[in-house]
Amino acid sequence: MSSTDPAATGTPLTQHAVLDELEFLATVEHALIVECLTVSYALGYDLDPGEGGPAPGPAADAASAASIQAQVHEMAHFRDISNALVAAGRTARLDRAARLPDDPARAISLDPPDLAELRQLITREQAIAAAVDARYVKLAPAVTSAPVFTDDPGPGGATSLGGLLGDMRAVIIDHGPVHAAMFANMIASLSGLAPEDYLRATRRDTADSFEQRLLDVSDRAYGVVLGVLRDQFGPPPGPGSEAVPSMQTLDDINRLLAQRGLLPPFTSS
Repeated sequence: MSSTDPAATGTPLTQHAVLDELEFLATVEHALIVECLTVSYALGYDLDPGEGGPAPGPAADAASAASIQAQVHEMAHFRDISNALVAAGRTARLDRAARLPDDPARAISLDPPDLAELRQLITREQAIAAAVDARYVKLAPAVTSAPVFTDDPGPGGATSLGGLLGDMRAVIIDHGPVHAAMFANMIASLSGLAPEDYLRATRRDTADSFEQRLLDVSDRAYGVVLGVLRDQFGPPPGPGSEAVPSMQTLDDINRLLAQRGLLPPFTSS
């Protein structure tokens, strides 16, 4: 499946092209979950100042906003796209996009940010959000002026809104092109601050074997989360009852990493 923007040529959208693009956007939303989690840990997460976290104020506000963005908003986007794909007879995508190929000459890396990228955090998040929103906007005709779906349930069965068109409209119109506004809220409090004022955890290289074991455990926990999500979205779909506990375990481990100034790897596949 190509990640080429289906509307880039200006030709009418087809249902196949829209579903292909939503598959790609599912991998983008996965990358954005990792992006926002990484930012929250880099900013000190919910650690007290004595634990290496930020002092109360703008940096702490941004860290909290990044965590909420990842665990509430981006996870909801990922879940809704995955459910819509399954309802349309497609398979949910659990891999992660490596870049946004809006323009190959200016492709934006979606790998977890390193120190250099974190030092350009505001510019980076603005660019990512704008590029993601633009892709959702280009899908809008497929659920508005030139619909390619119907109100009948898709191959996957009845959907929560009673029809595939309703579900796709919610994914593409209601919840899609909102990243710029949400990311602006996430980074607004950092405006005017130097990176040294808000970056807390920035290391990716370990200082000793204990830290390496922490990184390894974090990545294994990330792999467990992906496995649980794979089971949740089927086929056949599972209940997903283990998703939240596995995510909490990953979060607890990554909190320890942030306390030591380390960023989680997020490399399991």
